[in-house]
Amino acid sequence: MKIRILIGLLLVLISGLRNISGQDINKFIPALSELDGWKFTSEPKVYAGDTLFSLIDGGADLYLEYGFSQVVSARYADPSSSNILVEIYEMTDAASAYGIFSLTQQALEWSPQFGNLSAITLDYISFWKSRYYVNISWSSRQHFDGPLLDKLANLIVAKITETGDYPDLVSSFQQEFPGKKMIYLKGNLALSNFYYFDYRDIFKIKEALAFSPGNHKRIIIKYPDRETAIATLTEARQSMSKNKRFTDMATAFQGFSCTDNKGNHILIRQIDNYAVILVALDKTASLEPVMEEVTREIENVPDIPD
Repeated sequence: MKIRILIGLLLVLISGLRNISGQDINKFIPALSELDGWKFTSEPKVYAGDTLFSLIDGGADLYLEYGFSQVVSARYADPSSSNILVEIYEMTDAASAYGIFSLTQQALEWSPQFGNLSAITLDYISFWKSRYYVNISWSSRQHFDGPLLDKLANLIVAKITETGDYPDLVSSFQQEFPGKKMIYLKGNLALSNFYYFDYRDIFKIKEALAFSPGNHKRIIIKYPDRETAIATLTEARQSMSKNKRFTDMATAFQGFSCTDNKGNHILIRQIDNYAVILVALDKTASLEPVMEEVTREIENVPDIPD
């Protein structure tokens, strides 16, 4: 009986904490008093934990992999009856929020116009600030009025007073790869949204960087130590050898090479406690000189505490 009572009290406490947390994230939604003539067509609603699946069924797993806490979603109608959707995602930390922004907005140019970084089109604004990833988009539009999205974005940015830093792994490589859009990965789902190897986590990713500098894709995976990196690549090679998507498997210096089912050459190397994966995007790309360059750059990267 005592155990049941304790469990019941614990559930009440957890529910209370979620409600408090929900109230906190609601404060980032611009009030109607700040938007003359606007109204809510869908009142702000908070989704926490696994309830995210009811908001973005089919995409929630990716957010959970990065470290999702909660999201508040609301729909507005402006005086002309244009409808705007606002979603504010609270992730577990700034690194997780940067990660989901960098992956989902990898195809667009980034700018510091809103928050720490933002991606802007005629149809939506997405930005990262501290632990938060924000999407503002037209769900229907009677006429084009770009500043409406800007107005909402500026109001939300002002309400999020935290700043937040880049992930340590990103910061450590920014000097070696200046001007590159660095996508921060925290698991195999994220990797698969950049380049698909396997539904299984054959590279055992905890954190990695990815970017596409021209004629190839580049992935840099960080491991706790050199021994883990070597063991993981050995197992990854065995898995890829059994996968029909990859052929022409061959040994290369501190790693191996192969060809994917689109004819793209792949070169993989262990460098200290990192694994570097290069995927050529056309048959003219020469990966060996790139790998030598990456090797030198990694040797200049300062050690990052785990």
